[in-house]
Amino acid sequence: MKQFNRKRIVSMLLFSIAALAFVLACSIGFSEPIVSQNASTATRRATRVARATFTPRPEVTNTPIPEPTDEPTQEPTAEPTAVPVTETRRPTRRPVTAAPTNPPAPQPTNPPAATTNPYPFGFVSHTCAHSGGSHIFVVVFSDYKNPNSQMAGARVAASYAPDAAPFGDTYGVTGADGSFDYVMAEPGVWTGTTYAWVVDKDNRRISEIAGPVELNDKGPDDPGTCHHVKYFFARGAP
Repeated sequence: MKQFNRKRIVSMLLFSIAALAFVLACSIGFSEPIVSQNASTATRRATRVARATFTPRPEVTNTPIPEPTDEPTQEPTAEPTAVPVTETRRPTRRPVTAAPTNPPAPQPTNPPAATTNPYPFGFVSHTCAHSGGSHIFVVVFSDYKNPNSQMAGARVAASYAPDAAPFGDTYGVTGADGSFDYVMAEPGVWTGTTYAWVVDKDNRRISEIAGPVELNDKGPDDPGTCHHVKYFFARGAP
């Protein structure tokens, strides 16, 4: 049994040595053609030389250099010379002395003449009151200095304008109390401008004109209320 194993081991060693020798022989045989092939390939590649390309140079052209142009020189402008101003002195005037004048002698001044009423009757005053309706009373006194001289039978006129036709085309005649009443509204309220005067028997005015006075519709507490107006005239009134 031991001999069999030895023979087997020996045979295996011999087989391995033979195989190794075969491999070495094969490697030596194939290495030469590969080297020669690679050498030929290297030789072929080395023989290919790239041709150099040359770019033709441009011809040199002589470009004329422009001659320098002379820049225009600006001549300096002469500054205006200031002309000295000579101040002329005006001759001083001597003050003129006014000759002494004598003040005018004071002359006596007369006071303005008092305006006198050219008519026999003059206007004295008027009053306003708040009451029912709208009325114009014209009252005449025969003596300016006597308050109890109410004159009956005097002719009077009341109108919307001086010397115009009387209201209602009526010339009134005063009664015993010396008054005449122009009833403008009763009941109700009449508003408007009023004037009054005294006339003679031919209805010519013989007194100053009284007015204007406005009849209105203001209430009793208003200080400007005027529903009834009374014109007072007297003979000899200034």
